[in-house]
Amino acid sequence: MLSNGKFSNDPFKVEGTIDPTTEIGQEVLSQPPATRAELWSYYLYYSGNNGWNFYQFIPTLLQLMSTKGGFNPDKPGHQPCSLSTNDGSACNVPWNGAANGIPVFSVTMYANAISFAAQFLIFITFGSLADYGRFNFYILIISTLISCASQILPIIFLYDDGHSWPGMMVLNIVGLVSYGATLIYYAAAFPTLSDNLPLVRNIRADPNVSVEDTLTVVERWRNHVSAVSTAFSNIGFLVISAIFTGVSFIPWSKGPFFNNGAPVFGNTLAYYCVASLVAGAYMLINAIPYFMCRPIGRRGPPLPKNEHHLTIGWKNSFKALKEAKKYRYLFLYLISYFMFSDGVNAISNFQTFLQNSITNFSATQTAGMGLLSAVTSIIGCFFFLYLQKYFNFSTKTILMTIIILTSVIPIWGCFGIRFDDFGIKTNWELWVLAAWSGLFTGPIWAFQQSCFAELVPRNQENLFFGFFGLVSKASSWIAPTVIGVVTQQTSAIYTGWPVIVALFVLAIVTLWFVDMEAAKLELLHMEIHQELIHNMAAAAMDHQDRSSSPSANENEKVPIIMMELSTEGGSEAGRNY
Repeated sequence: MLSNGKFSNDPFKVEGTIDPTTEIGQEVLSQPPATRAELWSYYLYYSGNNGWNFYQFIPTLLQLMSTKGGFNPDKPGHQPCSLSTNDGSACNVPWNGAANGIPVFSVTMYANAISFAAQFLIFITFGSLADYGRFNFYILIISTLISCASQILPIIFLYDDGHSWPGMMVLNIVGLVSYGATLIYYAAAFPTLSDNLPLVRNIRADPNVSVEDTLTVVERWRNHVSAVSTAFSNIGFLVISAIFTGVSFIPWSKGPFFNNGAPVFGNTLAYYCVASLVAGAYMLINAIPYFMCRPIGRRGPPLPKNEHHLTIGWKNSFKALKEAKKYRYLFLYLISYFMFSDGVNAISNFQTFLQNSITNFSATQTAGMGLLSAVTSIIGCFFFLYLQKYFNFSTKTILMTIIILTSVIPIWGCFGIRFDDFGIKTNWELWVLAAWSGLFTGPIWAFQQSCFAELVPRNQENLFFGFFGLVSKASSWIAPTVIGVVTQQTSAIYTGWPVIVALFVLAIVTLWFVDMEAAKLELLHMEIHQELIHNMAAAAMDHQDRSSSPSANENEKVPIIMMELSTEGGSEAGRNY
């Protein structure tokens, strides 16, 4: 067994070289080694692409503008809505010819549903291109630029009276689609980056290291890269929220101010427009180093002949689904992820809307809550990484714990259906929610990614991570749509919480049946099986070419001998086939 030092050593300090004459050595050397610059620029990218703008400023702008442009359906003449959104009065906006329109909350949920549905169609068409050549690199650049633009452009609504809320909704959708693309292609790059850290490369290519120890080292460093990159995302989250928490208190003379509040910058529409612009610029600045430091040699195979850029994604998606069915635990995990990722996204939407409603769009409070979430997210990432490293908890155990603790939030929200002073309905509850969600929803993304990486077949990372993203987008429009319809019919937003509770219950039960150790054996056996088929085909062709040779019978024994090795030699046979 390898010592714990292998997990904590500098991954760039290694001894010895990789033998280029072996099959595994040639495979490892086919990719350039990761450099410190590439690794740290990868972390820095996520610091800029922290998502804070899409969870806070942009949805708040949509909610604020649609509230300013909305009307109260309960008052004669459809009088304008009050920005005092916690006074219990209804606020609707015109929608598809409906006589009384639909609630503003339903608008925000439908915007998310539309964006995730669009992401699903776009990613299923172009997602698999990440497997070939440098398409992953190019798509990440394009989606990053579009994402930055969608964050900067809300500045055009600086003096808007609210009637341009449909335009803000379009920007919100475009921004969410491009942001989702950056997350998928960024995540797809991490297994290759982690596996090509010099220390990991040497372990992978060392024939004297067992399969079990190799998988352990690969898993630990993947978890390390994933957790640290997530922590950097939360650091970026912290930087933006800290800056704009302070900026929100700047005295300001030019109104109007929300609800005739204090004359500070945080009580104006300009605050959110400027904040969105700065967040977009911050993302762009942090993204540039990664695009400069990523090795040119980091690429996949060329696009196959007779394949088209617009159809290969659909073919590969069906292929990934077909392949996933071969790996029962991978398939079960995808089902679980389908549900809990939808639930987590819905919680974020709820949280932002309730913060704005209960605080009456007070940036001095909502930015402070965001700052608290950022701090607790960083604590949560390193806390769970510490638990795993020093107590040797499996990735699945950590993930299951985080999901169960996250499910407390929608259960808590359900009390708001019955009570007026409990169930995420008061100011103090919002602060507790900010801390709780930070501790668990931040780490959940790091460990769900690592858990999935352990279940993915070797050399098919981009195919399955692309499909992984598709599963997320295919599911993430369901909860917003259902919640939007439920709240539209009931005019009570808290009736959406039970939908999220159901998603978490189903996700936890499904994840319970994912056996990670059996899944690793399943992957190993499938690799051996595929290699045997390849060798049998090669032996058959060799037999045809040399049918008259006296050694033909010996050639026919090759696959049989390999089969015996794979069954008698266990994991070592799998290592050296």
